[in-house]
Amino acid sequence: MSIRSLRLRIAAYLLIPMAALALTLAAGGTWFVDAFVTRAYDRVLAGSILSIVERLSVQDDRVTVDMPAAAFGMLSNSERDSIFYNVTADGDFVTGYKDLGLPATLPPPETLAYRDGVFLGQRVRIGLMVKPIYVTNHTALVQVAETTHGRDLLVRRMLTALTILGSTLAAIGLLLVWFAVQMGLTPLDRLRREVEQRRFEGRGAVPAFTVAGVPQEALPLVGALNELLRQLNHALAVMREFTADASHQLRTPLAILKAHLSLLDRHSPGSTAWTVSRADIDAAVHRLDHLIAQLLTLAAIEEGAARRPKPDTIDVAGLARDAAADFAGLALRRGIDLSFEALSQPSVTLEPFLLEEILRNLIDNALRYTDPGGQVAVTVASVEEPDPAEVRITVADNGPGIPEAERERVFERFHRLDAGRDTEGSGLGLAIVRAFSEHLGAVVTLASGEGGRGLRAEIRLRIDGENAACPQVRSIGT
Repeated sequence: MSIRSLRLRIAAYLLIPMAALALTLAAGGTWFVDAFVTRAYDRVLAGSILSIVERLSVQDDRVTVDMPAAAFGMLSNSERDSIFYNVTADGDFVTGYKDLGLPATLPPPETLAYRDGVFLGQRVRIGLMVKPIYVTNHTALVQVAETTHGRDLLVRRMLTALTILGSTLAAIGLLLVWFAVQMGLTPLDRLRREVEQRRFEGRGAVPAFTVAGVPQEALPLVGALNELLRQLNHALAVMREFTADASHQLRTPLAILKAHLSLLDRHSPGSTAWTVSRADIDAAVHRLDHLIAQLLTLAAIEEGAARRPKPDTIDVAGLARDAAADFAGLALRRGIDLSFEALSQPSVTLEPFLLEEILRNLIDNALRYTDPGGQVAVTVASVEEPDPAEVRITVADNGPGIPEAERERVFERFHRLDAGRDTEGSGLGLAIVRAFSEHLGAVVTLASGEGGRGLRAEIRLRIDGENAACPQVRSIGT
């Protein structure tokens, strides 16, 4: 089960190694206490053995010993451990407890050695020494055994004290760790309170979080929050602007629809007034449909959420030819000569949806602003200079054109040169062209047409590979 609390998680990560360290110290402490007690008691046992060794003598070629009272007095303790001894010489029993037995291996002469054993049903610690008597060439073995009650009791007392001390330190350490975690996470608590205090009132942007006083470890989090707020503010701004633009632009065609629908009720079907109102309703519906489509397209590209295919290598000439062919019917109805010419067959890696929408808006604008009998030409050509090579798509007309001072402003949304010049326009076509071209990395420029008349819109795109020239001229609509 995962720990959801950050405090508990940090505390656990701190306490787990502390617990491992405590176990290591406990094992080490147990070993140290046992070794310390054993060494202390063995030192007293050694004194007793040495005092006996000093009283060894030889009489009538036999080893004898005058047992000193101090040899056992120094081994007395409050637990009244039992003392056993054994003295042998050259393998013959001299004095003491005969059943104490001999060690499996003898230590070097005059060297103290110790072993653990069981005597008379009790655990004992046995100290021994081999003492050569050089004058008579005799060798004596002195053994002194002591039960381990006092040793075991002292070990238990010291381990109990060590356990109590360790538990106390562990409890204090736990409190200190929790306090340190609480204090260490205080900046996050402040950040949490600041987040909770943020309120969106529906107007303006949500302010970013300040990084002053934020610990270094929390800076990536604050940066991510600020980036999220930036995207949120952008989305809200786009939504507010879209709502304002939509309400402003939809009001006119809806008013026309409402007015003419009321007029239809006043006239009989088939009358001149009825027919005029019906035609105005059709025009208003067409304008409304076109406006809604453009608003949705523009909002989608600004949100970066347009549903379009991934970049692909496409035939630019074929795409431009198909886009122009879609407007052949409109050109015929308006009496405009719409032509297409491909001077090369370039291939470019891009998102075809974006380029197609750019071309459709440019061609639609050219047809809307060109008088009957005019001309609109779509041309595709590859240009090797300047390097890198480019493909240029041109949409030129011989309409009224755009003054040079206004050519940059027409890319703004809902900016129109003269409302009377095009009652069907919405002022969004070139705004869509600019937005889509920025996503493509393309450059769109406006200039005067041939002979200074009309408008020439040019799209410049980088070419991916070699493209052979293959001129193709086709008249689409007249």
